[in-house]
Amino acid sequence: MDDSALEYALVVFPGNEFSGTIIPELIDLAGRGIVRYVDIAFVRNDADGKTLTVELNDLEPEMYRQFVPVGKQLESLFTQDDLEFTASKLPANTSAVLLLWENLWASRIRGAIVASGGRLAEGGRISVEEVNRLRAEQAAL
Repeated sequence: MDDSALEYALVVFPGNEFSGTIIPELIDLAGRGIVRYVDIAFVRNDADGKTLTVELNDLEPEMYRQFVPVGKQLESLFTQDDLEFTASKLPANTSAVLLLWENLWASRIRGAIVASGGRLAEGGRISVEEVNRLRAEQAAL
């Protein structure tokens, strides 16, 4: 991995109902070279609040095979402390997937910027809520 910034997301599923429906999209993004997954972990709090954490590399072989296109690229950067902290955010009877990825498209554009003699002076992310607020303001004008 180069010096690219990484992004993460915590996706929560109430009722411990992780169906795997997001798996094809995760695999598609990696397969098209848009993202490179650095780590993926599953966290579950049962109805009694008991926690189970599993990193993708620790899954049973049969389950792991669903993720092989993603799993080949994993680096396992999440620590046990990361997983325990994530679990502490979840209410009882909830499951979640914690994703850490590199935006490969951003790495490519950064390379083009550097090759042209430029440098990225600033960057950031605007939340969905803020985008919606700005759109509402514009629509009200």
